[in-house]
Amino acid sequence: MAAPLIGLLGVGGLAIVAAVAFLLGSGERKPPNPNCLPDIPRTHQRMPTNEVVMPLAEGTYAVSSPFGLREGAVHRGVDFAAALGTPIQAATGGRVVAAGPAEGFGHWIIIDTVYNGALLSTVYGHMDAGGVFVRTGDEVGAGQPIGAVGSDGESTGPHLHFEVVPGGRLQGRQQIDPMPWLEQASNSSTGVPVTNAGKPAGSRQSSRSRWQLGSATAMVGCNPSSAVVAGVSLREGSVPSEYQPWIGKAAATCPEVSAPLVAAQLRQESGFNRFAGSPAGAQGPAQFMPETWARHGIDGDGDGRIDIYSIPDAVMSQAAYDCSLAQIAKDAVAQGKLRGELTELWLSMYNCGPEGTLSQGGVCQNAETLGYVKAIPRMAAEYAAAEGGRR
Repeated sequence: MAAPLIGLLGVGGLAIVAAVAFLLGSGERKPPNPNCLPDIPRTHQRMPTNEVVMPLAEGTYAVSSPFGLREGAVHRGVDFAAALGTPIQAATGGRVVAAGPAEGFGHWIIIDTVYNGALLSTVYGHMDAGGVFVRTGDEVGAGQPIGAVGSDGESTGPHLHFEVVPGGRLQGRQQIDPMPWLEQASNSSTGVPVTNAGKPAGSRQSSRSRWQLGSATAMVGCNPSSAVVAGVSLREGSVPSEYQPWIGKAAATCPEVSAPLVAAQLRQESGFNRFAGSPAGAQGPAQFMPETWARHGIDGDGDGRIDIYSIPDAVMSQAAYDCSLAQIAKDAVAQGKLRGELTELWLSMYNCGPEGTLSQGGVCQNAETLGYVKAIPRMAAEYAAAEGGRR
């Protein structure tokens, strides 16, 4: 058949036909992933090596233990008390040289940078396993979300233990008091002033790898570096017993919202505390603002009441609202108003509002929301059962 085609069309004509056939394709194709949406380039802007930011955003922390003697021992860092899950920012740009379990710290992150021409480490401690957002070898920029406040290791409550070590932490050098160093950095002629990432008006307090879940791998979105858990079962006993049946039921609301994601979001929002309240006025296990609850709260257990503190009502309302936000995100992407990963987009809407996300054309670019949309998918892996587990 090739010879007659060449005779009729010539070599150049045959090449054009082949190119058209390649573009159009033939036969049946695997349908595209409905969650794979046009993505925004995710390269983090590289910052000058001397830029320094506070490791927690302004208004999210209080200094609970300074550097120096404490109960007869030397405390070699400063503790910033903050709500569980508060986003942690890289104080300096540089390379991650440690990220994972560490004795006494629970889990830690160490970032090495060149500051004023010399090696310097910043250390972040007491995250839980789901609160470490980076890997050893990653390059990060100052202000980039790298983790979430936890209370793992030798800790009496949620906080960030922060150290500054000229010469390098893994090189065995000595820590210095971080607070004068942060102040000095802000006044240095060679440094960039210390900055705090602000929180948008009306915002509420609240990965990198392909998660292996038993024999199953669950992915949402088109970028493997932002994999999340979806369409998998909830691990038995991973959440308080009174939440488990309602999380399972909530997961059937729409395909975009899985049981592990529902569980991780509840943990991030309230720590499964049904009577939680935030300074901004958010209430209940799912931390709805009263005006949002008035529009989106539902009677989850059919008892005739819509109670913001009710576990069934809050869990089912959270899932229903998540699903409505996912649909808004899909429609906005189709209209060219949004770009990004679907799960991150609807999580951004939950955290900083649909209007805020739509106005920015993607995930809200504040430290809290940037941390929120990464923390929940990462934590969801902790709640996922191996294939065959119950929902």
